[in-house]
Amino acid sequence: MLFISSAIFAQLTVSGEWRTRGEYRNGYKTIPTSNTTSLSMVGQRTRLNVSYQKDKLTTYLSLQDARIWGEDKWKADNNGLGLFEGWIEYRFSNNVALNAGRQSLIYDDQRLLCSADWRTFAEAHDIARLLFTSNDKTLHFHLGYAINNDGNIEGNPFLSEYSLKAIQYKNMVYGHLNKSWNNGLTASLVGVRDGFQNDPKVTSQPDPLKVYYRNTFGSYLEYETDPWLFSAAGYLQRGTDLDNRKINANFYSARATYMFNPENSLMLGYDHYSGTDFSSSDALTETGTFSTLYGPGHKFLGYMDYFAIPEKHGAGINDLLLRANIGIGTKGVLEATLHQFNLPQSYLRDGTKVDKNLGQELDLTYSYKLDKNIALKAGFSTFFYTESMEQLKGIAPGDGDTALFGWVMFVVKPTLFSTK
Repeated sequence: MLFISSAIFAQLTVSGEWRTRGEYRNGYKTIPTSNTTSLSMVGQRTRLNVSYQKDKLTTYLSLQDARIWGEDKWKADNNGLGLFEGWIEYRFSNNVALNAGRQSLIYDDQRLLCSADWRTFAEAHDIARLLFTSNDKTLHFHLGYAINNDGNIEGNPFLSEYSLKAIQYKNMVYGHLNKSWNNGLTASLVGVRDGFQNDPKVTSQPDPLKVYYRNTFGSYLEYETDPWLFSAAGYLQRGTDLDNRKINANFYSARATYMFNPENSLMLGYDHYSGTDFSSSDALTETGTFSTLYGPGHKFLGYMDYFAIPEKHGAGINDLLLRANIGIGTKGVLEATLHQFNLPQSYLRDGTKVDKNLGQELDLTYSYKLDKNIALKAGFSTFFYTESMEQLKGIAPGDGDTALFGWVMFVVKPTLFSTK
């Protein structure tokens, strides 16, 4: 009632999301063998979103319940509801605003910063951002800073160990500058500096003052000229890794898309993530493995997520891909993607020399819009792996079985109430 009464003077939108996805996994993320058993599971995500804007103030609240079917007993009273996003934004002028709170970070093609929407639980950061926009809306500059601490910090007045260091940064600062032109060109410059407390695997007594910093910087470009769309990106990575090795890594990508019409297109792309040469003694003091920071491996490196965290195996990855989007009727779209994966380096972390060819992945997805707010989606993937891929996944050559992954997803995103 308070929301409705204030709607006369403000802009209010209440929306929801109900998403249910069933999956069949027999080779998802890793190669199956005769000793593994396939898995069928269902993930569900439910959100209630409230956006409120009045004068110079905007607030956003997203409550989320994310679960795997059966993880809670059906008679249990387990509270799975939590805050996915909750932030405020105040505009000092038409050009400058301050934004603070828990939120997803999405920039450019989401290679480095993303919402990880494929994952049932998704991803958000606790961060403060200074936002600048030019009068003509063609120039945007964002400066963000985040710092993470343990939840019990309220009871500890002194600096203590940060227990999340292995999976989450201690602090992060980033800058993102984006400029667009009328000729179809868009360019971005981005820099990210994130710090992690020293790895407990290196020392049995972590030092909360010892934070290793990683620096990632580069550019993203897009150029659209009917019927073509071109994109390219390049990033360098420097600093110190968690295990106190120096970082000297790089990434580059290029894609060209030909649009026959809005529903039908053909895209050719290539992605390079540098890796460490484990045949060199320099690998003891320096890493060449590029980290995608907080970007989604699922979106770019195949839907079977063999390289969801491409830096995990250390040797890097190259991906040559061909993708076709085909409109089926007025509401359906079929996407077919073929990946060719190769290692930049021919040695694995254990010193094993392998052929660089890891194999091919075929991804098929189909989307059908039942309504403007309701969609049905399905996908099927298989991996034609080589012996090198088996060795990369720690499986003896020849022991792998046929790798299959399939899923069906039902998505409903209605607007429940709006004063627009």
